[in-house]
Amino acid sequence: MPDPTSLDLVSGAPAARQVLQDPFWATVLRRHDDVDLVVLPPEAPDRTEVPAGEPTVDRDAARQELRARMAGLWTALGLEAEPAHLDDVWFAGAAAGTLRWQGTATFDDLDPVVASGALQRAQELLAEADGWHVLAPPDGVPRVLAGRSAAIGREDVQVLAPAAGRVVLRIRSALVVVGEAAAAEATGAGAR
Repeated sequence: MPDPTSLDLVSGAPAARQVLQDPFWATVLRRHDDVDLVVLPPEAPDRTEVPAGEPTVDRDAARQELRARMAGLWTALGLEAEPAHLDDVWFAGAAAGTLRWQGTATFDDLDPVVASGALQRAQELLAEADGWHVLAPPDGVPRVLAGRSAAIGREDVQVLAPAAGRVVLRIRSALVVVGEAAAAEATGAGAR
């Protein structure tokens, strides 16, 4: 969030003109004239930097390690069968020469008690783990969302039960330093 002391705030008639010139906010204000509207300036983009001297890792070795961590998590959640669908993908990281891995495992035809238990265990397991911030919204699709800061970037875990007998586990890694050439190759940026 920007430092409030460094913001150049506009108020009064100039602010009202700016809001009325914006198609979205003008519509909101027209439909809800009883609402006081405050539009904040955009946050500065994330400037994640890789610490100097951070070693690069082999992308394939990192993928195998991340897949093994995901398999360990699904076992800890009580999902003992192999997933019906398993995929993973690399996508560009926020810093040059980095990638972020996302793995998704879908378990179908589970006993509903097992599916419900997986959500409960996810909430307990991740809440106990160091640094995890866990959210289990009471409405909508039954799910547990967790995230924590990592050495470079952040890690995220989602455990969802979108239908009876189905559990989806999705993990996003922190940034993985693979070097600029490997990152470009993995994301297709070098194939122009």
